[in-house]
Amino acid sequence: MDIIVPEDVKKYVRQHFAKCNKGVASDLSLFPAIHEESLDMNLIGYWSKNQQPVQLKSGWTVRVDAHFIGGGRHFGTWEVADIGLMIIFRKKGKVVKSKMAFLQSKKLYANSLIFHKENPYIRRFGMGRLLVTEEEHNDIIKPRLLHFTEGSKYNAFQKDNEQQQAMESFQEKFGMKMYYLLYNPLKIPYNIKMPVEIHPTFGKNEIGCRVIPKEFLDEALDSYPPKHTPSFGDIKYMLSGEFLNKQHDAGWRLEYFIVDLMMACKEGIVDDSPNFETVLRFLNDKRSPMSSSLSITMDSPE
Repeated sequence: MDIIVPEDVKKYVRQHFAKCNKGVASDLSLFPAIHEESLDMNLIGYWSKNQQPVQLKSGWTVRVDAHFIGGGRHFGTWEVADIGLMIIFRKKGKVVKSKMAFLQSKKLYANSLIFHKENPYIRRFGMGRLLVTEEEHNDIIKPRLLHFTEGSKYNAFQKDNEQQQAMESFQEKFGMKMYYLLYNPLKIPYNIKMPVEIHPTFGKNEIGCRVIPKEFLDEALDSYPPKHTPSFGDIKYMLSGEFLNKQHDAGWRLEYFIVDLMMACKEGIVDDSPNFETVLRFLNDKRSPMSSSLSITMDSPE
């Protein structure tokens, strides 16, 4: 069933995701040491403040549900996705089609930051996570210039490691196409002095959050050896196909992926059942492989 989404609906969703994209990219630009999990929560947090249903001039109603599920490793020994994204089309309240995609997020690290494979706070519980050691405190406030270049790396990403293998197995088992959500600063090159003395004024979001299908990124990194940690430049210059377009280099912008691909039924798994039969295979179990979920519901009057 083809669904023609009115222009005002697409404009509304695009504007909000563009604003969300810039907000998350600004968070990384202001504080490059921010945890990857915090960027996930900030993305979901934007929508937790914008969940009110909105009726547009076309008569369509748009509503967003945002939910932070919590972390955990759920497929084998690895978490295969950080964010589950759903798009639901309704007609007078009745479900006619739904879409779903799983996003594995990876943050770009500033060149001067040391990557810790395991978060040092992970074994501290509750308010204990606020009790940093003297060494940790001194490292946080140490004067330095943090900079992003095309050589900056997605340090939590390693080609063909256990997580990538788990994602591949998940794809094969469930027929679910996987995507990477790459967190980047607003622009590259970019640098910021720490500690911050004056809050910087941010301009246009030139890069920000980008989405790439796993199969495309695997192909782009094919010539690199196992355990290779890709840089922003590796991805920007090695992607092929439509990613050679200047608009899409380094991946699809988040808002483009949502509106022009997901809402247009060009990406994501499709569920044409009236009761979410396909989607519930993933969501009806507490072990569902994600830590946050976001759904966009569009209800047409006719």
